[in-house]
Amino acid sequence: MASMLDRLINTNILLKIKIDYYLICALAIIIAYLAPLFILKENAHILVYDNLDSNIALSKMLADSGKLFGSLNDSIPQIMNGIPRNVLGSEFNVIQWLFVLFDPYTVYALNLTIMHLVAFIGMYLLLKRYFFDKEEDKIILTGVSLSFALLPFWPFGGLSVSGMPLLFYAFLNIRCGKWSKTNWAIIALFPLYSSFALAGIFIIIALGILFSIDFIRFRKLNYQFISAIILMVIIYLFVEYRLVYVMFFDNAYVSHRVEFGIIEHINLIGALKSSLSMFIFGQYHAASLQQYFIGLSVAVAFLILIKIRARYDYFIILVGIAAFIALFYGLWHWDEIALIRSHLGIVNSFQFDRFYFLYPLIWYLIFGIALKIIRENLKRGSLIVLFFLALQIGFLFSVTDASCQCGGFGILLSDQPGFNEFYSPDLFAEIKNSIGDNPADYRVVSIGIFPAVSLYNGFYALDSYQANYPLKYKHEFRMIMANELKKNEAYQTYFDKWGSRCNIFASQLTDNFMNFKYLNTTINSLDIDTDILYDMGGRYVISAVQIKNAEAINLSLIDIFEKSNSPWRIWLYSVRDNLREEENQTASGQLSMPK
Repeated sequence: MASMLDRLINTNILLKIKIDYYLICALAIIIAYLAPLFILKENAHILVYDNLDSNIALSKMLADSGKLFGSLNDSIPQIMNGIPRNVLGSEFNVIQWLFVLFDPYTVYALNLTIMHLVAFIGMYLLLKRYFFDKEEDKIILTGVSLSFALLPFWPFGGLSVSGMPLLFYAFLNIRCGKWSKTNWAIIALFPLYSSFALAGIFIIIALGILFSIDFIRFRKLNYQFISAIILMVIIYLFVEYRLVYVMFFDNAYVSHRVEFGIIEHINLIGALKSSLSMFIFGQYHAASLQQYFIGLSVAVAFLILIKIRARYDYFIILVGIAAFIALFYGLWHWDEIALIRSHLGIVNSFQFDRFYFLYPLIWYLIFGIALKIIRENLKRGSLIVLFFLALQIGFLFSVTDASCQCGGFGILLSDQPGFNEFYSPDLFAEIKNSIGDNPADYRVVSIGIFPAVSLYNGFYALDSYQANYPLKYKHEFRMIMANELKKNEAYQTYFDKWGSRCNIFASQLTDNFMNFKYLNTTINSLDIDTDILYDMGGRYVISAVQIKNAEAINLSLIDIFEKSNSPWRIWLYSVRDNLREEENQTASGQLSMPK
């Protein structure tokens, strides 16, 4: 036994065990981070906005509709009296296929697991090959990769952000002449599990700039590199063929996005403040969370470079790129630029400020380089590096911001409703049974609660949160609440200049979506046109608040529903056909003629 131990000590086996130990620890931390999702299951507290309030319900509904592979002329009757199939995403998207194969919560947990694991693997490979190949940098390599993997990725972005390091690893390999089937496979598969509009187009632009810089520097075309870029573009166009058709070939379709305008006026000073905020805090859909410990480590690294009068080109360039993206973001929303954009059609309807989707990758590369500068130039640099990594990982473990996806302790500490609480399937099954009719035979609208709740539970809804839907429908739906919008200028501007949340806004509600029963919120006077609502097929109003003037606007209370395991109390109102009632009363002589 002793001789075997001696042989182990005198070989590289212990070194290999040490290297594996770093990876095993990182994997264990990722598992701990994800564990609450699997332990709590449907009781887990997860992201509401742009998640529970929309994408989960819409993906489930599309999977259940039988029209995943619908034609270019198909529509989905469950939403907005038949929303075009083309605006609900591609049938070649991996997340959508997961909804076909599994129940919604399983999809949610499985998708996040894949995203976080790919994030770690991709960042580890990228840093190891192109930034930290020395053994003494092992803790930085593993720690930064782990930190990146613990970011609160937006679930429905897929690999748009979390897979970006792996994608750039493959592209840089091909750029350097490392021809490999694996690299090409990564590039070919990435469009199937990411969003072209959110990240793909900006990745392609960044790669195009890198290709151009190489060409200027070396006066030589890198045919493999440009071929890889073209391949990804072609596959994205194939995957997003419905979006391409709607944007460029369907002349009959006009999106509500053409009316995007200025919701909040921002002068130049305000735009620069917005830029500074972006640089420090990032954006929640592509959260990088650099505002505390990463920022501090970068400041320390800058001070070191100034003191020793040294240059670190990659570090300076990456910080400069981050600053430029932030500046572009702020100026994009400056009134003067916004006014110009409003006359440029597709430029106005597409959010070209989304270069911030590159932020997580950029900031964690900056973080790694900053830690390397600290380790190499401070007496106790390695200890300081461990300190920064521990602080950042601890911070990421405890994120509870309502605008970010939670993980680790954040799931336990979050005040967001649980998955089952939010959708309350038992409560809404009772409401559906009370109505009795086939949901396809009537339409509902929601007040004080997200329309996604009724859609998830199988109701056919006139309202919805849609990134893209017909402008004509927006105008038609607006007539229902035209008088109500006049009471609240902020809501009117929000709907008219954006309108992706196409639902009834009540002027007396400070929150039109999260009116839980413990708040005991009421509406004293709601001014909506129920005749138009009825003509559009609306037969029931699902309200999370009591409408005190319901009878005056031709709404009849059917019943009040609540359950102990649901945060909602639902007032179910039926919509009376006022015109038909008047005709019947006139025919029977019950309606007196005006003098």
